[in-house]
Amino acid sequence: MPQRPAVLSLVLLAGWLAPGSLQAQRAGQTVDEGTFVISRNGAVIGRESFRIVRSPSASGDVFRATAQLALGDQRVVPTLNADSTGAPLSYDVAVQNGPDRQVRLQGRARPGRFSAMLRTRDGESTKEYVVPSSAVVLDDDISHQLYFVTLSGRRAGPVSVLDPRSNAQITANLERRGEATVEIGGTAVPAQHYVLTAPGIPRREFWVDDGGRVLKVTVPDRGIIALRDEPPR
Repeated sequence: MPQRPAVLSLVLLAGWLAPGSLQAQRAGQTVDEGTFVISRNGAVIGRESFRIVRSPSASGDVFRATAQLALGDQRVVPTLNADSTGAPLSYDVAVQNGPDRQVRLQGRARPGRFSAMLRTRDGESTKEYVVPSSAVVLDDDISHQLYFVTLSGRRAGPVSVLDPRSNAQITANLERRGEATVEIGGTAVPAQHYVLTAPGIPRREFWVDDGGRVLKVTVPDRGIIALRDEPPR
């Protein structure tokens, strides 16, 4: 996985559900929570702890996915808000890789567009992406975000992928490889095996359970494996 500059703090979204509304007063439901142990060529190099919460809103369910990723000295804190299809509403990332290397990304969606602002110690830059309604955010280093690839019932075919932190937008191909099992902590968990490919980027393979929760992710060309430390509850 490529190392990137880092950031000290992340401004999280406030009021992403309408304040005072009945929907906002309802407690969100945790749909997945866990930790991936990340290894490269058999050696542990980091951990990713995450939580995905679903909450109702006037326009349908909204998902909030938060995580803390540690890769060596690097710390990454992403916050993704997505609609019921997995399409991004906002994406905020803070990265820290030493006190003098700081980056903060803030992305916001509007119909057909996604705007991102990147701030570093050298200044800031902005970019706007033209995106279809079915687009998903997949950060190159983050495993749990693959949950949103199959969220809306997508099982195969083209997927519009946005990675604002890498300034990348691609059309990937999702292939369903069929039933499999993933061994987690000595337990064989039934899974569906998927492969996500696109020209110019490493192939990603991932396994999800019957609830769409990501169990394992591999990047074979890099020798990377991200495996949950215990089965989903």
